Amino acid sequence: MKAGFPIAPVLAAIGLCVTLTATAALPTLESVYPPGGKKGSEITLTLNGKFDPWPCALWFSRKGLTFTPDPDPKKTGLGKLTIAPDAAPGPVFIRAHNAEGASAPVFFIISEQNEILEEEKDNSTVSGAAPIDRTKLPAVLNGTLSAGGELDSKRITLEKGETLFAAVEAYALRSLVDPAIHLHDAAGNRLLLEHDGPDNLDPLLTFTAPEKGDYILSLAGFSHPPAASVAYTGSKNASYRLHLALKREQLPKHLGPTDPGPDSAGDILIPGKPVVGTLKTAGEPARHKITAKKGDKLLVKVEGRALGYPIDPVLRILKADGSEIRKEDDTNKSADPEYLWTVAEDGEYGITVIDRFSRSGDTMRYRLAVTAPVAGFTVTLDKNLYAMERGKPLEIKATVVRLHGHKDNLAFTIPGLPGGITLTAPETVPEKGGEVILKLEAKPDAPAASLSLRILATEKKAEGDTAKPVEKTAVFSFKDDNHRGPYVLDEIEDIWLTLPPVKEEKKEEVKEEEKPK
Repeated sequence: MKAGFPIAPVLAAIGLCVTLTATAALPTLESVYPPGGKKGSEITLTLNGKFDPWPCALWFSRKGLTFTPDPDPKKTGLGKLTIAPDAAPGPVFIRAHNAEGASAPVFFIISEQNEILEEEKDNSTVSGAAPIDRTKLPAVLNGTLSAGGELDSKRITLEKGETLFAAVEAYALRSLVDPAIHLHDAAGNRLLLEHDGPDNLDPLLTFTAPEKGDYILSLAGFSHPPAASVAYTGSKNASYRLHLALKREQLPKHLGPTDPGPDSAGDILIPGKPVVGTLKTAGEPARHKITAKKGDKLLVKVEGRALGYPIDPVLRILKADGSEIRKEDDTNKSADPEYLWTVAEDGEYGITVIDRFSRSGDTMRYRLAVTAPVAGFTVTLDKNLYAMERGKPLEIKATVVRLHGHKDNLAFTIPGLPGGITLTAPETVPEKGGEVILKLEAKPDAPAASLSLRILATEKKAEGDTAKPVEKTAVFSFKDDNHRGPYVLDEIEDIWLTLPPVKEEKKEEVKEEEKPK
């Protein structure tokens, strides 16, 4: 055949039977707007992604949410979300799904606050900021930084000495944006800028008005992961929740530190009894004493960032003469350190805590605990979405981490596994942990399936061991190279398994036509 010769007429001429296959496409869900709603309400929900055909179904990781697609077939991605009055507040995973599979999960927040939707009327300017109705505070403002260079601005009137508290959730929603809050006076002069928060990229702003008047809050965002050019970014997926209150206690508890209680009296540390402290002098560590015996195994752990404080604690274990046994900073991608200490000899020892940057003050708080280590394990999966083919084994990679001397073997099960699909798991898990392969196989006549499942790992106790076996759900972790502090949830227990329908082939005979000359 010569180059450029028309193919279609040739096929028609020989009367070839063409196989046509009509299939749905795997849905993709990139974000939802608004990213949160108040329980007991009904809101319009916009799904950003690709849905062919529409409508598709939504799956939620907890009860109390119902989605009804818009009856107009042209309004792709729109529908009503009903949040039950008894829905438990907190973060929820959402997936779009059909017979071909499911999307990656995105976040939605069920709240107990007043929920406000941002109106795009300020033209990205401070001077055009729309006013905030103070009578609706405390409240959370849902918005989207929809275009590059955009500023979402709001104007609020404050009395002299009145304090405004503002907290952003954007990075925590995995919006892939690094937000910043600006505060200006009525003339547009910037008075305050807050960028990163104490434990992730989302900032917290506290401002006390020096005079009665109007003040302007502006929210903008940089690219995350960082881009080559440093500029304010935006997209339909750069959604955020801006919490506003005139009293600190009116902000959601998860946005502030967890109070560990008053500082402990004295400097004696007793295993099993945590102590609480505050770094009072810059560059000066807090010092504690402990008596230990040779052969003791003690887990020494400092919590600071995990409590919501900006401290970056550094732990040191010292001999009686002050010489260092161990120095520990970050542990397991956390700013809070811990160390499993095997005591070499009887005696008195010192344990110190200092901020990595030698800071001090009321926010430099920590909790220090020394406990006997408890054996345990974790199981982390390589994916949260798995697609099967009939007659071809699917391998699920699970990484087992044994903690503090855990030795029990593990058995793997998948409750609710559809008929026609079988699981083959290894008989033994390596004593040191590591990767294990779980194999799923579908029979040739296995019916189609598209559903949420959980993989369970259960201890197999040795004969004579009467302890109750520990059972844990395997998780997929979102802590990848772009992780810069906690999301509202860092892992998901619900994986999605898909065995697509058998493709129906429709044969259509093409009529004879005249051959091209």
